[in-house]
Amino acid sequence: MNLFPRFMIKLFFMAALINSALFVGAANAQLPGEDSHIQLQFVMVPVKTANGMMESRAVTSIYTVKYAEDVPTFCQKAVHIRETLLAYLHKYPLKIGPNYQLELDGVGAKIVPHINHTLGKVMVTEAILLEGGKRIAKGSMSRLPFAHSQGCGRVLEEYEQRMNELLNNKQK
Repeated sequence: MNLFPRFMIKLFFMAALINSALFVGAANAQLPGEDSHIQLQFVMVPVKTANGMMESRAVTSIYTVKYAEDVPTFCQKAVHIRETLLAYLHKYPLKIGPNYQLELDGVGAKIVPHINHTLGKVMVTEAILLEGGKRIAKGSMSRLPFAHSQGCGRVLEEYEQRMNELLNNKQK
């Protein structure tokens, strides 16, 4: 029994229904509400040292999405958001301060318009960049005011579950 055709059919239906009203309605039922904070996986970005040399450092980005109904769209376009962040930081590399830490003040506010342009709608109200590959569940990150950050995994898992239910109902 070959599972590949079945997988391709599921993948096709998931791609076709990704922007449907069913998906947005299903995701809204579980999302916390206004000002959702979503942390994306860290990226390696170019950094300019004091002597003009370039090196790479890890940067973690956290975005504030104003309305819960925009979270599924944000999660669907997370790859494009990371690409936008990388393109911006390649054009305007971060600098290392005198204490050998990245100068990140004000960078988040500068990338928000670029992120919203990528999304095609004003969804993101704030972007926070942190040096290193951070996880919000542990240590100093958990003490920040937005420590209830959610990832896109929860939204996409529920979406996959709904798509499997729809496919099972269609096959009956």
